Amino acid sequence: MFINEIRKIPFFRLIVPFIIGIIYKIKFPFPYQYLYAGLILVVASTILYGYYYNKKTNYHKRWVMGFLISLSLFLAGAMTVSIQNKTNNNFSSANKFTAKLIEPIKETKKSIRLILEIENYLSDTVWVASNEKVIVYAKRDSLSALLKYGDLITFNADFKAIKNSGNPNEFDYKEYLANKNIHYQTYLNTGNWKLVAKTQGNIIYATAYKLREKLLEIYKSKNITGDEFAILAALTLGVKDYLSPEIMRTYSTSGAMHILAVSGLHVGIIYLLLNSMLFFMRKNTLVKASKAVILIVFIWLFALITGLSPSVTRASIMLSFIIVGNASGRRPSVYNSIAVSAFLILLFKPLAILHVGFQLSYLAVLAIIYFQPKIYRLLNPQNVILDKIWALTAVSIAAQIGTFPISIYYFHKFPSYFFITNLVAIPAAYMIIVLAIALLVFNFLPFISDIIAYALKSTIAALNYSTLQIENLPVSSINQISFSAYESIALYLIMLAIAFYMINNNKKYVFYSLALFLLFASSKNYRQINAYGQTMFIVFNSKSTPVIGFKHDKNFTIFTDSSFSENKKHTGYLLDNFLTNKFIKDTMIVQSVGSQADNQALIGLYIKKKYLAYNGFRAVLLNDGDLNKMASTSKLKTDIVVLSKGFSSNVDRLNELFIFETLVMDATIPYWQEKTILRDCADLGINVYNVKELGAYIKEF
Repeated sequence: MFINEIRKIPFFRLIVPFIIGIIYKIKFPFPYQYLYAGLILVVASTILYGYYYNKKTNYHKRWVMGFLISLSLFLAGAMTVSIQNKTNNNFSSANKFTAKLIEPIKETKKSIRLILEIENYLSDTVWVASNEKVIVYAKRDSLSALLKYGDLITFNADFKAIKNSGNPNEFDYKEYLANKNIHYQTYLNTGNWKLVAKTQGNIIYATAYKLREKLLEIYKSKNITGDEFAILAALTLGVKDYLSPEIMRTYSTSGAMHILAVSGLHVGIIYLLLNSMLFFMRKNTLVKASKAVILIVFIWLFALITGLSPSVTRASIMLSFIIVGNASGRRPSVYNSIAVSAFLILLFKPLAILHVGFQLSYLAVLAIIYFQPKIYRLLNPQNVILDKIWALTAVSIAAQIGTFPISIYYFHKFPSYFFITNLVAIPAAYMIIVLAIALLVFNFLPFISDIIAYALKSTIAALNYSTLQIENLPVSSINQISFSAYESIALYLIMLAIAFYMINNNKKYVFYSLALFLLFASSKNYRQINAYGQTMFIVFNSKSTPVIGFKHDKNFTIFTDSSFSENKKHTGYLLDNFLTNKFIKDTMIVQSVGSQADNQALIGLYIKKKYLAYNGFRAVLLNDGDLNKMASTSKLKTDIVVLSKGFSSNVDRLNELFIFETLVMDATIPYWQEKTILRDCADLGINVYNVKELGAYIKEF
């Protein structure tokens, strides 16, 4: 029965080897030339065998043709990665560039973030063509703030390869940008760049971005500000630049974050609105075709304005197939439409397979299509309102089934009241989009537009209040859940086994699901036992404040200053993943080593003044000028000396007081002082570990 279902989705059978080829090339790179030759050879073999197969029909060997086609698609998938993922390693010899702005600018307090595509660069005396994408941070001033999509600039700069901070279990920023084909970055001061030409970009994108700016100006003109403006910009246009950390935390914890990421939900709402407005266009074939064209044009216009994210593109392609099918009187397979949309996206952007949004959007829609009808049939409310509530709840549960393993793998949390949140958030999102469209349509009528704007602000305020109240409920979010990639895959295989059982009613799939669950539980317990057995001393790569940690069993002690706890975003970014993946339950913060910490024994760790010791390992933490006042008749023996912001002595003084193996400089040491320390250490033959350059210093016992 399952095979028969798969045969109804021909494009699904084609996209699987294509995706496997993409993933294989990403994980196991091999030379482009061999790949190209292999693809030509296999395609030629497929054509020749196809000709032979048609001449002599032999059904026993039809698998050969299927194998050759699958192998061709596998190699084609790998080829798309090779074509899209070419990097230029010659930037080190270049210092003059001409580049085009390929996305709208993003403003911060001190700089302007630009995503540029290098058109050419000067290498020695020769201009070399390029299409490398880079990140440039330009000093914020009156000129840089006026840059627009498509602007062509020339500049002098030294590019540096993007690298991670090297902190344990921290978000892999380098890989994240590499998946967007960005590998280099630099900083430009005022005067180091010059505008060459305006609006050299794609006219469709340029028009869409201008329209987005116009719509944002309309929102502002109606006195929609603060969190209401931030939510409206994110929900209707996909612009998240204005969202505060607090509002993002609230929506994430309550389970409403998905409505702020423009996705298939928003495209579906636009489609429903337009389809209901054009209800009268269904009389004949020509009128139906005109209606289909209007629907498709407006759906893709919305997709362009919101930046063509994978989820929006997927939904737009799928809906386009459905619209064309309805206009022609046919009912295309939804699964086939999903497979086609994924294939088209990956054909042009193969690295999208690694994007979290891409994965979540496809898993959510597949789960909704498959599980929602089955969940909905579990109850049969007679009341119309209760029936609508149950239908919406069934959608929420189905989406969570499809996304919770991968969501926990990436974000380590689960919103406990997601079904309650969606009962509020989805209808509110529908109303906000309807009112936003009405505001844009009636903007030229002051009185009417003011009433609509007031209703819009009130709806958003009510949504914000509701999500905040849900966040404040007891256990609103289950945090610090640790799944490995293999454990997440095991959970999806369990779901597939259950789905196969529901299709075939074969009890062997129940056995498979139980065996997979045993593997899942064994893997998680193994990781937990290993984590509990680790003892680690870590000097984190933290530029704003010194952060030194000591892990033992389930406990973690942090040595830092008073500013550490004030920046929740920084502390969460730095430590949350580490604490989760190491299964740490108890955390203690010691704000200074030298006063309150004296003579305390923390989880077996001896602390005295600036001296730490544990099981034979010794460290000295120096973050002030007290070193100049110290006197000793004999040198103190230690393994490492850690220098942090505030250290105001010299390296000679360290040699007078300590015998040590390694000097560790954390990332808070100012650049000018760092250069001096490195120079002095080189003269004295001292082994230095520079956290800013090498990443976090980690010592395991």
